[in-house]
Amino acid sequence: MKQLFYLFAALVLLSGCTATNPSVKQTANNQENRVPLQRILTKSKFLDNGNNIRVYVTFYLDRPSTLAEVSREVVVNYQLFAEYNSTKQALVSGNVNFSVNTLLEDKGWYIASFDVPKPKDLYTGVVLTEIRDNRSNNKTINDCFVRFQSGKVGDYYMFFDKTGTEPLLQSFVTAGDSVILKSLDSKTTVFKTMRYKYEFDPALSPMATGQRVPQKSLYTDSVYTLQSNKIIRFDTESLYYMTKDTSEAFGIGLMVVDKRFPKLTRPEKLARPLIYMSTSTETADLYGSREPKKALDNYWLNVTQGNQNNAKRTIKAFYQRVEQANKMFSTYKEGWKTDKGMVWIIMGDPSKIVRTKDKEIWTYTRNSQYSEVNFTFNRRANQFTEDHYELQRYAEYQSIWYPTVDQWRNGDVGVR
Repeated sequence: MKQLFYLFAALVLLSGCTATNPSVKQTANNQENRVPLQRILTKSKFLDNGNNIRVYVTFYLDRPSTLAEVSREVVVNYQLFAEYNSTKQALVSGNVNFSVNTLLEDKGWYIASFDVPKPKDLYTGVVLTEIRDNRSNNKTINDCFVRFQSGKVGDYYMFFDKTGTEPLLQSFVTAGDSVILKSLDSKTTVFKTMRYKYEFDPALSPMATGQRVPQKSLYTDSVYTLQSNKIIRFDTESLYYMTKDTSEAFGIGLMVVDKRFPKLTRPEKLARPLIYMSTSTETADLYGSREPKKALDNYWLNVTQGNQNNAKRTIKAFYQRVEQANKMFSTYKEGWKTDKGMVWIIMGDPSKIVRTKDKEIWTYTRNSQYSEVNFTFNRRANQFTEDHYELQRYAEYQSIWYPTVDQWRNGDVGVR
C-alpha cells in the first residue's frame, strides 16, 4: 500500500514539472475552434483607455523563442463586431505592431496588447483576435466581449505584476506574491477590500436537475483599504473582493492560492476532485478519513483492483486534467470545482466550442458511446468575476456520464 502511494505522489509531482504543449492546429470559423485546448487557454481581457479600449490576449508557442523571433514569426490581427455571429462587415480591424510595450513574455506564454477605437453609439461589442504562427501556419482565434460605456470598476482597473507592466489575466495569484492594481490613466484610487475565508463546494453532477442547494452565506473575515498604483502583497490564502463603493454590484475578485497551485499535492486536497468519479460511500471515506494518505492509497487500490499499471496511467491522466482545469477555469473558486472544470476533467477536450455573449456550448462527437452530445454553460452574473458559468443539467446525461466515469475507473482513459 505504501509502495502505491509513493508511486502516486511521484506521478503527481512529475506531472506538475512537465510543460503542457497544446497543439494549435485548428479550423477557426468566427467563434468556432476545432482545437479547444488552445482556444480555452488563450485568455483575454480589456481595460477602458479613454477614447479606446485596450485588449490583452495571451498565446502560446511550443518552441523557445525570443521576442524578436516572435515579432518576425507571429502575426496578430483583430476585428471588432457589434455582436457575436455578426454577418456584417467588421466595424474596425487592424494588425498589432509588436514593440517592447505591446508584446510581453512569461514562461513560454506571450501577451499581446492593442488599442481598439470606441465606435460612436455602441455600448458593447466583440473583438475577434487571430494569432497566426507563420512558421507552422497554425492559428488561434480568441473572442473578447467588450464594453465601451460601463460603470463596472473591473473595466478600468486590473491587477498587474509588481512592475506594473505585465497584466495578470488569470483570477488568482500565489500567496506571498506582490502585485499592483492599476488603471491605464494611472490615477490613485482607494479600494475597500474584503477578505473571505470560505471553502466552496465542488460542482453538482450534470444530472442534478433538482433545486440547487443555496450556497452558504459569505462572511467577511477582515476589511481594510488598499490603494491603486501601489505594490500589494497578499500573504493569506483567501478570496478577496475590491470595490470603490460598497453600493456597487460588481467589483474585482482575486483568489490567493498556495505556491503549488494549479497543482494539488497534499493528500486531503488530492482526494477532493475524486468526487466526480466516485460513489457516495467512497467519497465519504475519502473526505472523512483522519488518515488522508491511507484513504487515498485504499481508494486507488480498490478502483484499479491492485493493477499498478492502470493506477499509474489513471492517476497521471486524472491529475493532469485537474491541473489544467485549475489553470483554465478558476474564478472565485478553484477551476476543478466549477461546472466547466467538472466536465473538462471527466470528458476531456470538446470536439467543438461555440461561444456567444451569454453562453458556451461544448460538443463531444468522438466517443463510441454516443454520436454527439452538447454541454451548454450559461453565463451568470457574479460580483467577483466575468467568467462565472453554470451548466444546464439534464437527467439524460447519465447515459453518457456514467459510462465515461467507468472508463476512468477501468483505466481506459489515456494520458494527454
